Amino acid sequence: MVGSLTRLHRAALAGPTLRVARALLGCVVCHRVAGDVLRGRIVEVEAYTDDAASHAAHGRRTPRSQIMFGPPGVAYVYQAYGMHCCLNVTSEDVGRPGAVLIRGVDGIDHARGPGLVCRALRLSLRDNGRDMTTDPDLWIEAAARRRRGERIVRTTRVGISRAIDLRHRFYLFGSPGVSRRDRVAEAAGGTRRLPA
Repeated sequence: MVGSLTRLHRAALAGPTLRVARALLGCVVCHRVAGDVLRGRIVEVEAYTDDAASHAAHGRRTPRSQIMFGPPGVAYVYQAYGMHCCLNVTSEDVGRPGAVLIRGVDGIDHARGPGLVCRALRLSLRDNGRDMTTDPDLWIEAAARRRRGERIVRTTRVGISRAIDLRHRFYLFGSPGVSRRDRVAEAAGGTRRLPA
């Protein structure tokens, strides 16, 4: 059973998507499958709101993007390129689009990149719409403690062709679960130290 002290509640996942994205770094995404709990420490994320690269670009509501309009804390799982599932967590208040794509996790082998995250956690399109704040088998745990000296790198998102200049991707510097490092951002000081 999930302890009520460790599960992130809706209030922790509600707010400006960029803030929620940074706050998810170091947290642990959990999926119970056949009695076993698969866990991965979140080390790379991307924020999507109503920008041109988002499924909800310019406030567009479609059957697929509707979930991005709230409430916060819901799993938004979609298929990219007809092959790979991607896990997002909705983040904004009802009526405003926002979701955080989980791009990389540590603690599970072969989970560098959003498709591999879903594969490692055994998530599929069937998991779309599950409320991660109440679901007994899919949830996010708060970060117990930050690792000493960890820094967040802020840079541009990858794998998109629109809004490519927005610095809406965040990752933990030096983590093996990061799908693609940005050495220029790392060298230019695009990092900030996490509080312990």
